[in-house]
Amino acid sequence: MLLNMATCQQPERKIFKKLPFEVVDPKENEFPKLNLYGKDFVFVGPKRYFQTGAYKELGLGIYNFEARPDDVYLLGHARSGTTLHGEMIWLIGNDLNYEEAAKNFIMYRFPHIDLFTFHSRERIKEISESEDATEEMVDISGKYLEMTLEGLAERKGRRFIKSHLPLSLMPPHMFEVGAKVIYCARNPKDMLVSYFHSFDFFLMKNATDGFKDYFDDFNNDLTWNCPYFEHVKEAWERRNDKNFLFLFYEDTMKDKRQTIRKIADFLGKDLSENEIDKLEDYLSFEKFKNNKTVNHVHMTKIGMAEDVSRFIRRGKPGGWRELIDEEMEREFNQVMEEKLKGTDLRFPET
Repeated sequence: MLLNMATCQQPERKIFKKLPFEVVDPKENEFPKLNLYGKDFVFVGPKRYFQTGAYKELGLGIYNFEARPDDVYLLGHARSGTTLHGEMIWLIGNDLNYEEAAKNFIMYRFPHIDLFTFHSRERIKEISESEDATEEMVDISGKYLEMTLEGLAERKGRRFIKSHLPLSLMPPHMFEVGAKVIYCARNPKDMLVSYFHSFDFFLMKNATDGFKDYFDDFNNDLTWNCPYFEHVKEAWERRNDKNFLFLFYEDTMKDKRQTIRKIADFLGKDLSENEIDKLEDYLSFEKFKNNKTVNHVHMTKIGMAEDVSRFIRRGKPGGWRELIDEEMEREFNQVMEEKLKGTDLRFPET
């Protein structure tokens, strides 16, 4: 029996001349209380995802990005455990090649497709060309400058690509070709507090004593990549898709072995118990916190961050109680109940 070769071909990729949704500037009454971006932000799509102004230039290229069937995508809102899961996924997908993992920082091995929507390419270029730049600074900034959409398109072999964008702003081609997509979600209270603490690390000094303002902005969907609940709901709706894996950060922290097995099975990798033991130990909190390829020490070396202890802080759920008092918790729970109405999505308690 002859096979119809047309059925074996990959679907033709549609190239969009413009985004199939609106990108609009904020109105005067739509500015957040915590001024992290000035007026340089936009609302994207029918759900009005909050993006930096750079999205105007980069959004179409991201949406049109050509995926490959063997790609692995890791998605999730910032501070939802994507660094931990990224290292876990990369090692499992690369046959536990710890030697190679030690050679390059995680953001280079597992680059963001949306990198230059939240990091300034111009600033990184200035660092690389500075008279005061050391050889190490030039090397680090040079690797960042490779992580353009064009650079990702030219990468050889299996690509591991990360993003904090919601699914609706990612290239639909990744689903059409059958790429592997993993999404990591986290209890929003912990995510919110963890993200706020990261402002210090990323040198946003003007923000560090304004948690109540940030809390209010989050509840009003005026923070980066929000509305958060829509972000997670988009992924939750796909959780049973063939090439999609939905994870909760809290479940991983409770039982890393189970998550390791899930990811290995999802990627078609067979790990022995000894290999799982070694990976679980490698990902333990103290070792992970001091791992220079994942704790973003490279960013401190080029002056884009400081004090690596602020990037990987606790390694366990429940940190939201540091900043969210009882009154704020009641308000947050009301907002969350309203946002999740009509869905069976429930976040792990912490």
